[in-house]
Amino acid sequence: MNKICVFAKNKNTYFINRLIEEVGQSVSLFDPWTDLDLPTADKYLARTTGVYKSDLDLLILGSMSENQVVNPVSVLKRFRSKSSQWAWFDDHDLPALPWLGLKGIDPITAEKFSVLYPEMVVKPNFGQGGWGIEVLTRDTLLGWLKKKKKMQDEDYLIQPLIKDAAEYRYFFIKDERPLVLRRKARSGIAANFKREGEAELVTFPDEFNSEVKRLISLSGAQYGAIDLFIQHDRLFILELNAVPGIEQLENISRQNIIRKLLQHLF
Repeated sequence: MNKICVFAKNKNTYFINRLIEEVGQSVSLFDPWTDLDLPTADKYLARTTGVYKSDLDLLILGSMSENQVVNPVSVLKRFRSKSSQWAWFDDHDLPALPWLGLKGIDPITAEKFSVLYPEMVVKPNFGQGGWGIEVLTRDTLLGWLKKKKKMQDEDYLIQPLIKDAAEYRYFFIKDERPLVLRRKARSGIAANFKREGEAELVTFPDEFNSEVKRLISLSGAQYGAIDLFIQHDRLFILELNAVPGIEQLENISRQNIIRKLLQHLF
């Protein structure tokens, strides 16, 4: 078995514990921000994200050969923030929602967006687990911006609120059949597993498969999870997570996702 080094700030996650269950002592853990000695390994797996507002992990991973790192560093960097990946969606003509970054924005521009889309979803640029997501209206947007500016906490983006849409999580591994969950929030708008969202394993609507496969091919990701909305006959890509959690997926599908990752990527 190849030796695997996992880059992680939190070394006690479901993903890491499952990986250790499967391969035992072949796994070593490394926190790029506190650990000094980088373990020698055949493969390096990033389980770090942008929430720490530091790219030291990517700097270290970037010093290795490309075939040693899962996912590639270019992929981790592109999909680390919402602003970078949403701009990339725009550049590649992928069916994403309009969006506006709020950091340093003047109130007039924000208000113009709210005229076009009177109900909006605000999300942190670096976020995970569904935290920080709120619904704003034209009446509440400017007050929200003023409060965040005072707190020096402005790194957020807004998109139109989409109602009456089916939400999906499309989990893929290179050269493996995808697994798709249809998800629903129990309360609020975030259907994330950590926020007690509900999910069921489904077959993804065939008419949208080609667009999703185009996204995966363009992305360069070896594995990941895509969050999508389907509203009537329209597909909206919300996000591609290049460091996805698997707890909900394993619980619902009753499949060994870690073993599939090991078989196909390691």
